Amino acid sequence: MTPKQREAVEAMKIHGSQKKAAKALGIGRGTLRSHLEAAKKYLDADPAVQGAMSEVGMQDAEVLHSGWIKTDGASLYFQMPKGGAEPEDVATRIKEALEAVPALPTVRGPETADSDLLTLYPLPDVHLGMYAWKDETGESYNADIAMNRVLDGIGQCLASSPASSEAIIVAMGDLLHADDQTNQTPQSKHQLDVDTRHFRNLDMAIQTLAASTEAALKKHERVSVVVLPGNHDSSAYMGVLFALAERYRDNPRVSVQRKPGEFFVREFGKCLIASHHGDKGKAERIVMYLADRWSEIWGRTKYRFLFTGHLHHHKSQDIGGCTWEQLRAITAKDAYATAHAYSARAEMQSITFHKDRGEVSRFKVAL
Repeated sequence: MTPKQREAVEAMKIHGSQKKAAKALGIGRGTLRSHLEAAKKYLDADPAVQGAMSEVGMQDAEVLHSGWIKTDGASLYFQMPKGGAEPEDVATRIKEALEAVPALPTVRGPETADSDLLTLYPLPDVHLGMYAWKDETGESYNADIAMNRVLDGIGQCLASSPASSEAIIVAMGDLLHADDQTNQTPQSKHQLDVDTRHFRNLDMAIQTLAASTEAALKKHERVSVVVLPGNHDSSAYMGVLFALAERYRDNPRVSVQRKPGEFFVREFGKCLIASHHGDKGKAERIVMYLADRWSEIWGRTKYRFLFTGHLHHHKSQDIGGCTWEQLRAITAKDAYATAHAYSARAEMQSITFHKDRGEVSRFKVAL
């Protein structure tokens, strides 16, 4: 603290009210209040930080300048006196003094987890950034509602799913409603009802998947994140993908699928688990492509699952040794869907697989 800030704090201790303290110091109440607010930042600091500031003489400086210090996993705002010690000397003293300040804690994993289980958290057709007006469509939808819907849904799924060692979060395409600021579908150029700016929607999509990942890390030992393209976000999905890959680059418990292509395929014991947005072909064609392209995994597995989205309503079929399922969308209906009398319900779910027995449990959340 500066001497004036310390005087303000001491005056408050003695006089008990801002009015009396300001009068005793001969200053206005507004000035006193600003000194107290500035002092509060120091008083509320971690004891180790207070000690570090005291050791390098920051709290008694009349003239200060400020900056940021990066520690392992944390950032600390500091003030230090102009003039006096050489910059190198001050930096050395700050570094030594801050050794006692702990880094921000990482997300703790579960105490127990079943290595025979894997839980899939599919996110089909979130359409974050889509705007729907309740009077027209029956329910409201916008970027904030979409983000809260996903986080609430995945929270319920995490609470109800088994403690499997691994979780896979798959954004199955159309995570974003628009691919860019033109607010049109990339191929057909259909006009879209979009909430707010593309910049904000992209930022919120990244935040949504990051928050979902960190929630899953508390339940599961390892979390894999997959972001697939859809017909609405055929380019924008890469912004989300690369942001998450960089965010978790040094986290050994998180892996982000960063490779080109529109498929996700995972072998887990006797299970083949695959996903595609579903806009490029019919289910029969996609299943046959899986059998051809990933023939070795196909031959080693007994239980095979393909999950798609795109059309927003539920459908399921056994196709040549593979169970195909078209999942319900997470998004609400927009004006186009309402005008064409589409009536699919929004839903979110988690699906748990046993490495030797295939799918063993499922939890659904009606949205």
